Amino acid sequence: MHAPLFLHLPHASAVIPKDCRGDFLVSLEELAAEQLRLEDRFTDELFGAGWPAAQSWRAPVSRLVVDVERFRSDDREPCAAVGMGAVYVRGTRGQALRRPDPDRREVLLKTYYDPHHRACEEATAQALGSWGRCVVLDAHSYPKGPLPTQRPDAPQPEIGLGTDAFHTPPALRELAQKYFADHGLEVGVDEPFNGTFVPTCFWRQEPRVHSLMVEVRRDLYMDEATGAKIAGFTQIQDLLSGFRAVLAAYAVA
Repeated sequence: MHAPLFLHLPHASAVIPKDCRGDFLVSLEELAAEQLRLEDRFTDELFGAGWPAAQSWRAPVSRLVVDVERFRSDDREPCAAVGMGAVYVRGTRGQALRRPDPDRREVLLKTYYDPHHRACEEATAQALGSWGRCVVLDAHSYPKGPLPTQRPDAPQPEIGLGTDAFHTPPALRELAQKYFADHGLEVGVDEPFNGTFVPTCFWRQEPRVHSLMVEVRRDLYMDEATGAKIAGFTQIQDLLSGFRAVLAAYAVA
């Protein structure tokens, strides 16, 4: 490990295991449309090119199976109010996605959510022991047009930075703002989404864990109607690789 920097990729996976397909009430065509709208397609390539797999925390399944970015309990998760807690029961149009089933929900969380979080916590503890610091780059993309989890009039900057008052020091926020602005991009702070991922047992407990969410507006790198890469993909990939290098230097400073 050349730097205590970890890449969190909670929404890059498109995997829906065969034994999970029967959970959904919608057709395969509608399920595919929900995946295109909700999954952060290509973020593993955009943010992770050349980065060690051991320092990349990638969710094993689609967020439509389990969303590892959410709080485990719906009582703590604001997005549960629109049916998009750790296990979604509603889709992007408010339609029923699956029937609420507490027993099935617990099976999914134990199978996919809990192991992911344990791995993140263990890696963070190791980084703190070796380096005295851990930095998380929470990697996302977002579509044009609001999702149910954001307000309808939310700004749509080209790059959105999500922060946490406890885990995102001003120096980290300002470093990111300057980097993207210097590259000619419109930057929003806590717009269109706020917050950032911190491994659960360290959240609001360990100030040596720093975290920043970066949201890339999807029209910069893909055709949102088809899910295909566009000509600007490589440029955005290079931009994000450069930012990751800046963040790695910050992590060891």
